[in-house]
Amino acid sequence: MNPTNVRLTSWALVTGSLVATAGYALAFAANGNGDQRFAGSSWVSLYTIALLGNVLVLLGLPALVHAQAGRMPVLTRIGYVGIFVPLVILNIGEGTVEGFVKPYLAKQGRLPADDLPGLMTFEAPALIVLLVGMVCLGIAVLRAGMLPRWVGVLFLVVPFLGAAGMHGAVSLLPDYLLFVALFTVGVTQLRGAPVREPVPALA
Repeated sequence: MNPTNVRLTSWALVTGSLVATAGYALAFAANGNGDQRFAGSSWVSLYTIALLGNVLVLLGLPALVHAQAGRMPVLTRIGYVGIFVPLVILNIGEGTVEGFVKPYLAKQGRLPADDLPGLMTFEAPALIVLLVGMVCLGIAVLRAGMLPRWVGVLFLVVPFLGAAGMHGAVSLLPDYLLFVALFTVGVTQLRGAPVREPVPALA
């Protein structure tokens, strides 16, 4: 990858991780954890910030592939998809409902008790991709040795926490851990960590 593109994607990863984390944390801190949060005065604006942060993270994901320096390429690419798809479907797709549709309904007193029909069908493939992709990525990071080992551990932990069925602000713990790991990837690239020679593929 061109050095300029590496820096741009790395900055997008660092900035997006910080913005998304701050947006989510402030949205829940200012508006609470229950359904009343959707009617909060700052929910829409703060959640919008979080969604924009997710978009920046998507733009910065190529830095993750570059950080692996060609090692474990197949597992790394599967891991790339394992982050990209859930971010699009769960964080941005479902997040649009959380950030704009539910607040509109809440202010009219028509917030449904259950999730919108068909939403779980839309989310299920993303959850499967998340599980497979993140496990592959965690293994790739641990075996490649190009990033701190704890980053690989976080990638392994995230999908299982995401499947734990947590609610409210605590449900965002997997997102926070993912953003910490991606922030570290971006910082590592910006610091110009020495790139080792790729390991030749085994026959």
